[in-house]
Amino acid sequence: MTRWLLTLWLLLPSVVLAQPAGLAASIDDAVAPYVEAGDFAGVVAVGQRGRAPVVRTFGLASVELGVPHRPDGVFMIGSVSKQVTAAALLLLEEDGALATTDALGRHLPGFPHGDVTLAQLLTHTSGLADVYALDRFGATAGQHAAFEDVVEDLGRAPLAFAPGEGYAYSNGGYSLLAAVIEAASGMPYGAFLHRRLFEPLGMTQTAEAGPGPAASGRVPGYVPWGRTAVAPADPVAPAFLHGSGGLWSSARDLVTWAEALHGGRLLSPDSYAKLTTDYGQGYGFGVSVFTRFDRPTVGHDGRVAGYASDLAHYPDDEVTVVVLGNVESVVRDRIRRAVAAAVFGGEAAPYEARAFADGPPARLDAFEGAYAFGPGFVVSVRAEDGRLLARANEGGSSELVPLADDAWFSRMLYATVCFGRDAEGTVDRLIWGCEDGAPVGQRTS
Repeated sequence: MTRWLLTLWLLLPSVVLAQPAGLAASIDDAVAPYVEAGDFAGVVAVGQRGRAPVVRTFGLASVELGVPHRPDGVFMIGSVSKQVTAAALLLLEEDGALATTDALGRHLPGFPHGDVTLAQLLTHTSGLADVYALDRFGATAGQHAAFEDVVEDLGRAPLAFAPGEGYAYSNGGYSLLAAVIEAASGMPYGAFLHRRLFEPLGMTQTAEAGPGPAASGRVPGYVPWGRTAVAPADPVAPAFLHGSGGLWSSARDLVTWAEALHGGRLLSPDSYAKLTTDYGQGYGFGVSVFTRFDRPTVGHDGRVAGYASDLAHYPDDEVTVVVLGNVESVVRDRIRRAVAAAVFGGEAAPYEARAFADGPPARLDAFEGAYAFGPGFVVSVRAEDGRLLARANEGGSSELVPLADDAWFSRMLYATVCFGRDAEGTVDRLIWGCEDGAPVGQRTS
């Protein structure tokens, strides 16, 4: 699609009634620098059981129309969706319709990797390919597919390792879990979620829906462009997100979800224990299990074309922190920690202002090539329309903007990178982070 530069207009945070003024001001102070840099626009919410959520809004929901964010704005939540898929599986297990120890072939007869178990899909230990690594995704830039074709492609793709003998994050595994939910329930995935989860909880702003035309409350997604601007994102076809990252929701709905999930209103104690057990790599069933500010934390982040999100629940404190942005940037990581620090009195990394170069180097083609960081992980760099774009494997492209000190900055990945040269002055490596000991990708082409 034709892209154009759009300046991200900045607005003061909206005032929401019934919120502690001190916490609201701390959240505003923590988030403001990232908004001013053009890297974040969206909604931040903090919920504590028994209290009305603190909800703050930042920037514009629609840059083109100059419409500010509202507390009830609806965003794509990406991989935050995985915990909903996991909870749906566990409900079906409670119903007796399946067991998480079942082999996949029991529910999808004829699938080539039928000996993989549902638990291995849930914990990313199946060896199944990721949808973003499928040839179909690369060939269509992720914009065209039928779900049946995605399932077929996942069956044809070789396993990365024998089931249960490794860990590799796989959206493809959650695609298959959506297919299992449909087979076991006799209902479309989205309809099952609505009937068994969203409707009983009163989550009226949460659903599976494709990018499609604008709908009431749904905010458009943007990608970083240049130093501080944004441009409309090209949406990913729903078939690639089914089960793994295709849900839309609001900050208030996600607070409701977390309080119900962790408050015993959705799952039996046995099912909840399965969900939140660390099976390795800090991962349970569709959730990450870790410690932040010395507090047990259960959550997940998400990033999908045009959006970035995070949902973290602190069970000991009964606190939930939600970050929903419609600028696709991993700055979300900084914001989620800064907001948690505001809640708990911890310390977050200070904002670091960037000094951009006056313009790109004369020969961008000198940096083009493939940089291998290890088996199966290659970053491809290409020059296009006076911009330098980087892409990991078959994922989306992120612009590298030149900094004044010869480094480059990705606003999407919120990372600084440097290029190294050999004795003849030819670029031969990409250094992710620039500092000593940072990962280095050797140029292979």
